[in-house]
Amino acid sequence: MPFGLQPTHLVIIAVAALIIFGPSRLPEIGRAVGKTLKEFQSATREATQGFTDEVQKPVEVRKEEPVAQVACKSCNKFINAGMKFCPECGAAQ
Repeated sequence: MPFGLQPTHLVIIAVAALIIFGPSRLPEIGRAVGKTLKEFQSATREATQGFTDEVQKPVEVRKEEPVAQVACKSCNKFINAGMKFCPECGAAQ
């Protein structure tokens, strides 16, 4: 049984609910509990599906554009175009 409840426990709970709420309100309470459980299961299923979709989504590979290179004016090493200083010799470009 769920939650470790035995049939005698369920009978005792049902009798206590009948005494506390009365026979007229018991079906109403049962419907409310049923709706709540159904909504909880639906929300859990949606969250699980959303997580699964995100995990299984293909990873977008971004291709980097090649950077134009020019020779340093001082040491003739190739550096990226637009750099103000050579990383090798430190000369201004």
